[in-house]
Amino acid sequence: MIRSLFLFDMTFWLYLAALLLYVGYVLAKRPGMQLAAAGHPAGLPEDSGWAAQIGQVATIVTVFGWVVNTLALLARAYERMQVSGTFAPWSNQFEAMAYVSWAIILGYVLLEMRYRIKAIGAFVVGIGFLAMGAASLLPYRYQTAEPLVPALNSYWIYIHVSITLTSYAAFAMAGGLGVMYLMKERAERRGSRLRVLASFPDLETIDELGYKAIMVGFPLLAFGIILGAMWANYAWGGYWSWDPKETWSLIVWLIYGAYIHARMTRDWEGHRAAIYAVFGFLMVIFCFWGVNFLLSGLHAYA
Repeated sequence: MIRSLFLFDMTFWLYLAALLLYVGYVLAKRPGMQLAAAGHPAGLPEDSGWAAQIGQVATIVTVFGWVVNTLALLARAYERMQVSGTFAPWSNQFEAMAYVSWAIILGYVLLEMRYRIKAIGAFVVGIGFLAMGAASLLPYRYQTAEPLVPALNSYWIYIHVSITLTSYAAFAMAGGLGVMYLMKERAERRGSRLRVLASFPDLETIDELGYKAIMVGFPLLAFGIILGAMWANYAWGGYWSWDPKETWSLIVWLIYGAYIHARMTRDWEGHRAAIYAVFGFLMVIFCFWGVNFLLSGLHAYA
């Protein structure tokens, strides 16, 4: 059987190739007539011949990379079963990063299928690639399927961790869309006619897609926190201990809860929403990455 690390390495290079292709697609795309066909947001520029071909190849490479990522996670699940008796391929930091990358790319592929906006791939696929890149920088001992500590070797790891990581992927998509919004807004404010920025969808579409991504991630994170509390009670005899990981997960949830409240009651859209989405994603990064390495606690083994 092919070892999972080889497949993870392949995933890294395929996502890099996909990112470069999407950047090439954005550079090759030209402004044109607006499309208002059913199912297509208004404001999409036309594709030149080169852009259409590059975009098709970018999508194919992205899907192929996601398939290899899936195979890598399945191979790691088999390896985990051999050493720990559990098949959850998100049991350490390396595997969690690989799973988040998998979920980000899946979310993007579904978004592209629904809205036919390939320019977003330069941002969202880029985040998926960076997640795999960050995983590859971890020491080798984190990249292998070592036996799990008793507290992790539980059926709770299948649902709590996967749901929480999926919420992070949704927030990552919103963060990428927030960066895209701010770039285009700044260009429009300055009256820039840069061909690259003109190829982006209109600001309203970017804002709406970012909001939808957060509305997916927010309830998933809430459910993940609840499941984590139940797991904590089972493993440590208490639902909540103000462990750094628990505390920062709650902070992230409150941050996005405040965003949703402000959007619904104070019409927080556009510029402020984009900044908040980027800020929220930075807090997710700290919760997911920084807490594990900078703060000690019950979750330090993660």
